[in-house]
Amino acid sequence: MARSDQLRNEIARLEKTAASHRSKMAAAEKKANDARAKAAKSWEKARKAANDSARRMATSAAEREDKNATNAAKDAAKAANDLANTQKTIASKRTSLASAIRNEERTTEAARKRAETKRRNEEKAHAREVARLSQPAPPIRYIEVRPPEPSKLRVLYLTANPDAIEETVTRPDGTVEEYGAWLRVDREVRDVKQRLRGSKYRDLVDLEHKPAATFSEFVDGLNDHRPHIVHFSGHSHSGGIILEGATDTDDEHDFPFDQLARLLGATTDPPQLVVLNACESLDGADDLLKTVPVIIGMADTIDDVAAITFASFFYGAVAAAQSVQAALDQAKLAMEATSLGDATLPTIRTRDDIDPSTLILVTPP
Repeated sequence: MARSDQLRNEIARLEKTAASHRSKMAAAEKKANDARAKAAKSWEKARKAANDSARRMATSAAEREDKNATNAAKDAAKAANDLANTQKTIASKRTSLASAIRNEERTTEAARKRAETKRRNEEKAHAREVARLSQPAPPIRYIEVRPPEPSKLRVLYLTANPDAIEETVTRPDGTVEEYGAWLRVDREVRDVKQRLRGSKYRDLVDLEHKPAATFSEFVDGLNDHRPHIVHFSGHSHSGGIILEGATDTDDEHDFPFDQLARLLGATTDPPQLVVLNACESLDGADDLLKTVPVIIGMADTIDDVAAITFASFFYGAVAAAQSVQAALDQAKLAMEATSLGDATLPTIRTRDDIDPSTLILVTPP
């Protein structure tokens, strides 16, 4: 049930409660007024009584009605107080309802825009595929898996979030609404580094982070750090990943998977593993396996929290000298343990001659 529907049900229930308090207050006030009238008549009888016996009976009746009037007045006051509190709660719920409706409208609009972006990206990917098939395929370097070396595991960690704000809308009342997809990539990197610090062989892992990564920084990272693992976190689609644009006017750089594969092979020390922590990134496995022996990607759209959990536990296990397969299994179990529905999305793809259960990237001293 949507939050707005839940609040509407709560408001309807509270309005029934308020109506009940009004009825109780009206009944108590009527009872108090009737008792006061009866008390007044009894006091008048006591004043005009011809003898002491009649006076005592009338006085007793008047005192009893006075007491009834006092009790009824208290009931009326309590009902009025309960009504005021209920009305206050209703007002608060109505404010929450208005906020929930705005949030749901914002979420719906953002989902629509994401779907539209996905459709456009798929159309562009299809157009690129048609163009690629019509031309001779460029040579792609085939990288062999090397045995672990007694050196630090170098990780090039690229993050990009060029679609943080897709559109800003100013409403007639002057309020400004921003629609977009906010990825918590900084939180992801922080959690990965924290998990690495707690790992047994943390000194054998060297993580180089490239925030807001452009194509140029990607190339520089490959040349300067010669990573064993290339990790990308950000937006992607079935045709490729999305890097930051090279200029302020160029918001994003759509980087197709086939070009990514050729870039990874265009270096003296190519990576052994590529991790794409982005939506639908598994679609690039066929292209990337022509160059890189092991690929980990997401089979569908992945939630932000799930992506963070996956990355932190995966690298924590890698830094504990676990195999790539064991590290992936631990990350998926961590996602399940925290009740994340995307635990089935991280998927490993390898060449036929690679066994990920024996592939260990950190060699203990």
